[in-house]
Amino acid sequence: MRDVTVKAKAKMGKLPSDDLYNKLIHESNLERKIGLLKEHYDFLNNETGKKEVELKLFRNFYDELKSLDFFLEGIESDFFKEYFSIYEIYLIQEVIQCILNNTLEKNILNLKQNPFSKDLKIDVGMTLEEFIEGLRDSKYYRTLLPFINENMDNESLIFLSSNALMKFYFRNLLKLAKKFKAKERVLIENFVGELINLSNLEMLYRLKKFFNLNNNEIFNYLIEGGKGYNADRLKMISNLSMDDFYEYLDGTKYKSIFDNAWDSHIKISRRKMKLSRDEIIKERSSILYVISAMSIIHTNIENLVSMLEVDESFTLSERYELVIVR
Repeated sequence: MRDVTVKAKAKMGKLPSDDLYNKLIHESNLERKIGLLKEHYDFLNNETGKKEVELKLFRNFYDELKSLDFFLEGIESDFFKEYFSIYEIYLIQEVIQCILNNTLEKNILNLKQNPFSKDLKIDVGMTLEEFIEGLRDSKYYRTLLPFINENMDNESLIFLSSNALMKFYFRNLLKLAKKFKAKERVLIENFVGELINLSNLEMLYRLKKFFNLNNNEIFNYLIEGGKGYNADRLKMISNLSMDDFYEYLDGTKYKSIFDNAWDSHIKISRRKMKLSRDEIIKERSSILYVISAMSIIHTNIENLVSMLEVDESFTLSERYELVIVR
């Protein structure tokens, strides 16, 4: 096991225990829940509010990413950075949404405190054009530039710019994967391909269930490069009715993910967790091991934030359902 994988494994040793989760799940008082987290995490010092704790947990995750990247070089470092640039993309999507919904002033402090905001210019009162022009020196500029002069409603701008960024993200990952040696390249392409499949299926489900779009429009929003899902297969699925889409899924390993609209995102997160956990167990690729370890750590941070948000209005079974298994 390489030094970097040893260090990644050590970081997973700090994951919340089952006992901590049980205590958080059975506790409804926010102050006492924060107290439980402070007992587990030394870096939580004077934080008293949910937002403060959430920010500190995420900042620590960001620092852990940086510390691991120090031990990577070449294509592994490039792929690691690109993989976790997803959090920068999420932030860009959030800023665009705030600008178009006129909520930037309300949320600007939280946006600027995000550690992934260091290369973003975010100012109160800025327009979408000003924000995108502020990204001129970034890799995202050419992807977002077409949306400056688009004559469309805000909801469409938010959706289409977000979709374009996700396509850009996965396209870059697949491009970098080709630079690895043959055996590891296949492993990485399969790993990324499975993430693309989950993203596409979620997109198909939401577009078919909640939007009135024709099949060609649906196909255009999907991402190529999924494992076992080429363009022809994606087009075929795009042409299915909602009932036929359910029937199609029943014959695949993805059946039951979309049985209920309210928990489909949880089931997808569990699939991603299993994907990462399998890579940890198999130890077939150093870069996939490191990425999977940090993904598992981030999922646990999301679990903890979820536990801070629940109160007595949630039943115990609902609280347990929110925790993505480790």
